[in-house]
Amino acid sequence: MICILGTTVESVLDRARTLGGPAPLVSAEDLAAARARRGAHGERTLAGRVALRLLLAHVQGDEPADAAHLPVDRTCERCGADHGRPRSPRVSLSSSTSQRHVLVAVGPEKVRIGVDAQALPASIWPGFDTAVLHPREHRLHDDGDVRARIALWTRKEAVLKAAGVGLQVDPSHLCLERRPVPDRSQQSWWTVSGESPPQLQGLHVRDLPGAVPRALAASAPSTVRRIALDAVLPLS
Repeated sequence: MICILGTTVESVLDRARTLGGPAPLVSAEDLAAARARRGAHGERTLAGRVALRLLLAHVQGDEPADAAHLPVDRTCERCGADHGRPRSPRVSLSSSTSQRHVLVAVGPEKVRIGVDAQALPASIWPGFDTAVLHPREHRLHDDGDVRARIALWTRKEAVLKAAGVGLQVDPSHLCLERRPVPDRSQQSWWTVSGESPPQLQGLHVRDLPGAVPRALAASAPSTVRRIALDAVLPLS
């Protein structure tokens, strides 16, 4: 089972403030990362890290007060800075923030996961199709639909996160096929096609409901359990 928490920056920070503020819920490294970014970017970073730690504590049966002490490593595997994909013993983690939206996930250790959420722009930026669409996908997205294109981008970003490669792999080399690979809840998943780079093979991705496009990728189609903010950080 993969547990996800979808919320907003304001919801996370407002709830944390009623219980003493976000600082006691995160590590010193998390606070430093948030303070290194200004304004909304810093708030978004802090909210994403609070949400992920709270969901991890909830899944493991720990108290919210224990969240700051859970081992979450974000060391970048390329440069060593504190901005890499989150890792913790015995679980898989992933997180995403976009404007005011927050999406975090905790899954089994043996299942690679990745999540992505994207706020909808007013229009698609020039060059999007060339940068993102696989040659086989151009004919499927020739109507200018903004949400459909951003939804495709969230699926690809989630897959790249689950693979642990990020944008080291060109998104336009990744082709997704809609295949009947249902999980126990009978949700269908997209599958990485055989034409895609080898490091992406064996991954699947599905859309998640929400006000903005959101996606979850996993190395095995799994049941998804949505967790509410009230559950991970209840009001006392």
